[in-house]
Amino acid sequence: MINKSLKISMILGLIFANGVFAADPLTEKDDTVIHSINYIDEDTDFDLGFDTADYLPENFDANDIYVDLGAIPFIESDANVILNTNKYLPQGFNAYAYPKNVEDFNYIDSNDEISFDFDTKKHLPNGFDPYIRNN
Repeated sequence: MINKSLKISMILGLIFANGVFAADPLTEKDDTVIHSINYIDEDTDFDLGFDTADYLPENFDANDIYVDLGAIPFIESDANVILNTNKYLPQGFNAYAYPKNVEDFNYIDSNDEISFDFDTKKHLPNGFDPYIRNN
């Protein structure tokens, strides 16, 4: 009895596994799709309407490397560039400081009005309107 139920279980398991993998797209192959693709032969000559040799240097080879990047001398400098940015930053500024609370975050609110003490009318022609298009 156990032997029969074991055989039936194995047969049902194989049928179930076959049904699961039957719709696997990796196992299905459609050769007609591959054969319908038109490939361009490498031996095909294209007529561009002009001779490209007239516009290329003599003995030009597209596969030849004309620039040797190894021949370019690079300057290696041991000099340390020291920039003193302290005069441009606020006192006690630490770029690596971690903000302690939310009030330490500075952000620009899009609703804030920013006014620059700069009058552009002094520097533009009379009657200038940036929204009028001159042709």
